[in-house]
Amino acid sequence: MSIRARTVLILAACALALPAAPSRACSLPEGAARAVVSVLDGDTLVLDDHSKLRLIGALRPAPPTASTTETDWPPAAAAKDALLSFTAGKSLLLELDQRKTDRYGQQLAQAFVVTETGSFWLQGRMVEEGFSRAYSFPDNRGCAAELIGLEARARVAKRGLWANAAYALRSAELTRELLRYVGSYQLVEGTVATAVASKGKVYLDFGADWKTDFTAAIDPAARKQFEAAGLDPASLKGQRLRVRGWIESVAGPQIRVTHPEQIEILADDGSAAVIESTGRNTPLADDQSSR
Repeated sequence: MSIRARTVLILAACALALPAAPSRACSLPEGAARAVVSVLDGDTLVLDDHSKLRLIGALRPAPPTASTTETDWPPAAAAKDALLSFTAGKSLLLELDQRKTDRYGQQLAQAFVVTETGSFWLQGRMVEEGFSRAYSFPDNRGCAAELIGLEARARVAKRGLWANAAYALRSAELTRELLRYVGSYQLVEGTVATAVASKGKVYLDFGADWKTDFTAAIDPAARKQFEAAGLDPASLKGQRLRVRGWIESVAGPQIRVTHPEQIEILADDGSAAVIESTGRNTPLADDQSSR
């Protein structure tokens, strides 16, 4: 079965021709209706039941160094100000994905701000206007493809944080530079040189030496999801990809891929296909590897 993917355009001319995104780009089970009491930062709110709500799917821009506070970092301050302007004195309708809380007990939900004329998707607004980046987790990815599409619009238009070099797309070839960003969330682009299956994982290596070059390491559970999407990860050899996630230092810079939506397949025309885990495929066989 062929890959089921949503295509998002990243060329400026094409982006300008796209219709406006709908306020509810994805649908999840309904949760509670809550009022916003205060805004803690660019992706966290305090609600009227004294709980904290984390806007899953819209990652606020963190300062690039530990010595810089969010108050002193303009993109972070702008995200908090925007979130306050969108939600001050407003009620929210919450929609829930598989995981309902994070490890700190904060609620995780997609939020829709109630207005006099209807509602708008809060995460979608934050991402499309360049105050946040799209991100997801294995059990909170119901709206990932839509948010990545909205992020593409903001990136093409250089809105908000996309005008700041701290959040630029990174090249997989610049491995020394990538190692400077260990522990941070990055978007890395490059061409897969080799794809090796070993011990349940699949390693997509973006250079000739896997011990030093950038690697996207696909977890066993994610590998099964790729198969469910009709895609053999080993077939990505030679493909140009965009990989999103947190940079680790594991035999060179690495991003751990826990679900397919972390990877976009880039085409020559500037479009990007977001891989979604639907469908079925024949399981991969492991290759011999020293990993």
